[in-house]
Amino acid sequence: MRLTLPLLLVAAPVWAEGFATQVTGDFNEDGIADHVAVVEFGGWGQADLLLKMGDGLETIWVQNIIWVGGIGQQPSLKITPHGSLQVIDHNSSIGRNRWEQTHTVAWRDGAMRVVGYTYHWYDTLNLEDSGSCDLNFLTGKGEVSKGQDGSVKMIPVKTPAFLAQDWTYVLPPECEAHIK
Repeated sequence: MRLTLPLLLVAAPVWAEGFATQVTGDFNEDGIADHVAVVEFGGWGQADLLLKMGDGLETIWVQNIIWVGGIGQQPSLKITPHGSLQVIDHNSSIGRNRWEQTHTVAWRDGAMRVVGYTYHWYDTLNLEDSGSCDLNFLTGKGEVSKGQDGSVKMIPVKTPAFLAQDWTYVLPPECEAHIK
């Protein structure tokens, strides 16, 4: 979903009742600051991702895309040394199934795109039920590991890098096949 919302990310929205975090960086390297925020509207356990490109002509709003846990389990935003954005959410204390996922978003081919995905999981009662999945949508390469031995298996990645506004709250099929 693409909406034009001028100045939405200058400050955390007043109507936000839940969690919010934001970062500023020059993702498209045009010399103008771009703003990114994760905002939980209404406290339903999922947050929206808002990206406002510095020229003010484009704002991307992806609704209900990030899981928000309780205190200590809120999502985070990180800018990598290469200037990409990492959107990280995790469950580190609820139930026996723990996980962390990272979506990497970068400016490619004239748009913000989801270019990578990393997922780590483990079961606190069955340590053999653990592993990771790391996908690069740009190169078409990935790797998975499962179990305590952690041996890594290279896999092909057919999911292409996709526009940030097309992001959905689903596990990429390449990871889904290895988690079960």
